[in-house]
Amino acid sequence: METIRQALANPLSRLRLAGLFEGSTLLLLVLVAVPMKHLAGYPAIVSASGPVHGLAFVLYVVCLVDNFSGGGWSPKEMLRTGLACLVPFGTFINDRYLAVRAANQAAGL
Repeated sequence: METIRQALANPLSRLRLAGLFEGSTLLLLVLVAVPMKHLAGYPAIVSASGPVHGLAFVLYVVCLVDNFSGGGWSPKEMLRTGLACLVPFGTFINDRYLAVRAANQAAGL
């Protein structure tokens, strides 16, 4: 339990978690909900998963602002991390870079 509290105390860990949540909801929306709406005639799936993804997106943006306001981010890193949430699988790909950044941060580099 203490490990979860420690992870949530770190802004970079919060960004990584928010990115994984946002990326998962985007994939659910794009790969499951929208095809089910248009191909199978089930619009309720989009009605349910759309707001969840919207909330995840807002959470990701809040975590971005929290991290960027602390400084130490290059323009390239900020652009990549900011755009990652707009592309399916983007936050998962970007998480590798964030993991390296977190490891460097933990090592004091």
